[in-house]
Amino acid sequence: MGSHWETFLHLSQDAIWCYELTSPMPLSLSVEEQVNHLYRNTFVKDCNLAAARLYGFQTEVEMIGREIREFLPLPKDLHPIRRFVLANFSEVDVEYKEVHPTGKERYFLMNVYGEVEEGHLIRYWGIQKEITSTKESENQLKGLLRFTESVNRISQLFMATKSEDTDSSIEKALEILGGFSNASRAFVAEISPDRTTLSVTSEWLFPGIPSLIGVGKKLPISKLNPERLGVLAGNGSIDILDTSLLLAEPWHITLFSHAKVRSIFVVGLKDEGRLIGIIGITSYQEVKEFTDEAKQLLSVVSGLVSQVIVRAKNELKLRIKEKALQRFYFDIKEDLALAKVTQEAWVTSDFPSLPGVTIHSRFLPYEQIGGDLILCEKSAEGSLMVLFGDISGHGISAALVSGIVAVTFKKYAKGNFSPSEILRHIHLELSPWVHKHHISACLFQIGPVEKTITFSFAGHPPALTWNQNLKEISLIRDEMYPILLMEEWEGKEFVKTFQEGDRILFYSDGIYELEEEGLGYLGLDDFISETTEIIKSSETSMDIFKQLILNCLVEKDRIIHDDIAILLIEF
Repeated sequence: MGSHWETFLHLSQDAIWCYELTSPMPLSLSVEEQVNHLYRNTFVKDCNLAAARLYGFQTEVEMIGREIREFLPLPKDLHPIRRFVLANFSEVDVEYKEVHPTGKERYFLMNVYGEVEEGHLIRYWGIQKEITSTKESENQLKGLLRFTESVNRISQLFMATKSEDTDSSIEKALEILGGFSNASRAFVAEISPDRTTLSVTSEWLFPGIPSLIGVGKKLPISKLNPERLGVLAGNGSIDILDTSLLLAEPWHITLFSHAKVRSIFVVGLKDEGRLIGIIGITSYQEVKEFTDEAKQLLSVVSGLVSQVIVRAKNELKLRIKEKALQRFYFDIKEDLALAKVTQEAWVTSDFPSLPGVTIHSRFLPYEQIGGDLILCEKSAEGSLMVLFGDISGHGISAALVSGIVAVTFKKYAKGNFSPSEILRHIHLELSPWVHKHHISACLFQIGPVEKTITFSFAGHPPALTWNQNLKEISLIRDEMYPILLMEEWEGKEFVKTFQEGDRILFYSDGIYELEEEGLGYLGLDDFISETTEIIKSSETSMDIFKQLILNCLVEKDRIIHDDIAILLIEF
């Protein structure tokens, strides 16, 4: 092994290993025979420290010489090894999952190449990086996007509901709730006007699940548990994991046993603090612990259903209830637990591959969460739609608006809409609900083959552009005002063509709204002047990013007052 290879092997931050077979494997074996041979006859020939530590060893020596079966438990199937065999022992950027004896799932990105001599596989080399935290964040993000989309669908459903369509809208909302919660049943039960009985009035059922409506009619309020009614009348919830423990209460025998309700989670439906019914989700026959996200969505839906029921019963209170509905929609406090993960997801750092184009981004939140956005969506034709936006203000409310903007952007970016059309759709959809924020943005579409960008500005700071060789700075700008700032917004577009070596730098206003003691705020002009010098003296894009961040946080005594986002495009 050469000295250059040894240096690379042991200094690399990625796990690098060489697995060798105790006896060369004939390629004449069947696929299944090869798979079993690889798993049972492979040992570690060499590895670096990163690989050793990845599998729980402190030094390379502890791992070298071991059979892979010692530290890679037998999976439920040998699919990863089978895929390696079917790929002729060469795989690039393959994502795979390992489940360790502790039950923890770990995800990796791997490149592996096998050495074949005289019809036999003798060894294979690999380099792998653990991406477990990225996958977990991605899964959390998908869950939050699904949650936000469900809230948005149900909210819009009720916003357009007429009194005569109340029952139909509630049933559709229960269908969305049941599907999101993976429940067997979602139902609404209302208290009678004389407040003596409780009856199931609407429900959604998974196919094959018996209905509650038949057995859930006119249940006497007097026989219900008064303590639980008190909890529901307040802001609490009832979470019964196993209803079989409640069969001593007579009315449960009919309701829960007949309909095979095993687990149930319910919250109250209220009109200005007065309990008017309940809404819940249940499991069928088997005990089920509903997720926090399912309970959170149920709590949100309870407020929406309460309002639509009251509105249907009393048209005179319509305006009051619609305002309460809007407040409820925008004050979802349960999102706080995932707010930081959400905000990081809104600032894309891993962009889709585009021929001849490289994109980098950085984000520095002013608080734990903020309101800056960098979103992208790649079309089937190969172009990339990018939204670089800044929600006015920062903190929780700005982050929540960011989430709604992201969902709306994804919705229209997948259609055949131009940048200005997408901004206008975002403006139209959010205007009725977002009153305390506006959005400055630049939405642009990159055509990598033609090396063109179609720009639509909405109050966003000018972008800086230069050629890597000449480094003569010019500005790309448009004076169009932000969306959500005024009642009407009609955007403009313009197209620019670029050539190899051209660079474009986007940034949020937080990067020049820096305060320096005794000198005041930096301002846009001084920022452009400083950035011009940084560009001229920097060799790489990473050098530019590093110096911009050092200017903000380290080298000069400056105070940040807003989120900072940076995006650099290289042709």
